[in-house]
Amino acid sequence: METEKRKRLLCICIFVVTICTVGILVACGGKDQIKTDVIIEAGSPITLEAFFDTVPDNAVFLTDVSVIDTNVPAVYQIKIGYGKKEADVIVRIEDHTGPTGQAVPMTLYLNWKMPAASDCVAYLYDLSGIAKVEYQEGEPVFTAGGEYNVPVLVTDVYGNSTVIQVPFTVIDDHTAPVIAGAHDLELEGNPDGLDFFTGVTVTDDYDPEPVIKIDDSLVDYTAAGTYTLTYKAVDKAGNIGTAMVNLTIKFPADASPSSGGNDGDYYVGDGDPYALARKVMANLYGSNDVETARNIFNWVHNTLWFRLLSGTRTYENAAYRGFTRHNGDCYVYYACCKMLLDIAGIENMRVDRYPRYNGNIHYWLLVKLNGEWYHCDATEGYNDHPGIWFMCTDDQINDRYHQFNGSLYPMRAGGSKDYLPSPTPTETPTPTPIESPTPSVDPSVSVSPTPTPSTTQAVDSPTPTPVTTQAVDSPTPTPTDTVAPTPTDTEAPTPTDDPNAGT
Repeated sequence: METEKRKRLLCICIFVVTICTVGILVACGGKDQIKTDVIIEAGSPITLEAFFDTVPDNAVFLTDVSVIDTNVPAVYQIKIGYGKKEADVIVRIEDHTGPTGQAVPMTLYLNWKMPAASDCVAYLYDLSGIAKVEYQEGEPVFTAGGEYNVPVLVTDVYGNSTVIQVPFTVIDDHTAPVIAGAHDLELEGNPDGLDFFTGVTVTDDYDPEPVIKIDDSLVDYTAAGTYTLTYKAVDKAGNIGTAMVNLTIKFPADASPSSGGNDGDYYVGDGDPYALARKVMANLYGSNDVETARNIFNWVHNTLWFRLLSGTRTYENAAYRGFTRHNGDCYVYYACCKMLLDIAGIENMRVDRYPRYNGNIHYWLLVKLNGEWYHCDATEGYNDHPGIWFMCTDDQINDRYHQFNGSLYPMRAGGSKDYLPSPTPTETPTPTPIESPTPSVDPSVSVSPTPTPSTTQAVDSPTPTPVTTQAVDSPTPTPTDTVAPTPTDTEAPTPTDDPNAGT
């Protein structure tokens, strides 16, 4: 009996000793257990902590990891020393982080064309670059006014995505602007003696600045008589309010009715267009040339009513017609813009459409702003383009109305030297008829600094020379299939195959 007790006690002791020994060995060995294949998130530093659960005191990089650009996804093979051991390990720089950005609150009317998804977000940033911006659920279709959140999906070049919720305010407006103060008018002599808008005001339930214009298509300025003149006020939803008055035309006793010119011609009187332009320009100056030019094109677009004309065109007569009659064709729009730009001291030149579209020519302007030439066109009258073209590059103005021979003009913004007519020009998207500049300034981005090797361990350059103690290797990257590592000021490491490829 006593013998059996001793045997049991001996077995228990052996078991306990064995367990303790294994635990000690595991504990000691765990500290030295190195991970031979690790993933580092792009933009993060490479540290020893990534390779050990508990970093040994004598662990050190034998490869100079400071030359590895962790901003660029790639695969590297490096060497780590710890105690008397060395290990070749794989470092995979991968991008698993989605882009960042901010929502741009949008306000639009129910009947407006939806803005591009890229216009709904700003300050986009991703280490690998933005690949696409799109509506997550397809372009939204609103059937009623109200407040909505629309998800916009932003994806980087490695397929990482972020959803940004964009607030939309949708206005369902069917009420036309109200015109007040319209009254009968009389004209005797040149049209510049008549102010169509004295005492006339316009208000709208949603639009704080509805546009008011004159429709005088029923008026014959060459013959005395009383005619119907129509005021038309248009809000941003496209609702039109009207008010009709009588315009009585008289001629001095010594004047011939023909002195007024043909109603469908560019000549409508003998007044001074430059004096009228200076009067208009007094209220259009901005804080810089870009703001001034924008004010000019807005004024011409919002004041003139499109009307086809015939006969011989002259620059002064066309501008005079625009400033007095507030209507005309594209040449009148061009002439008014040019005269106002000249007075403001902003360099500009005329552009002629080439070839003609359906046999018709078109005129607009190149305007030098911020040191570069941009296309600008205030003309309206196209059903698929109710807004204006302002500070456009060749690509942005590429439609059937604006074909031209670029070799006749200076280099435009965007780097265009020539511009040949496209046999199948792309359609110009209908712009949102509201001035809402799209933020385009990229934020400053702080990138994690590249780690510096320990000062206690000598580390050689990427191409090491043999030493008698421990050689220091250079990282040997394998670029990913999507983007190759960007060269740095340091000599680029030699690519190598992924050791796990094909396994």
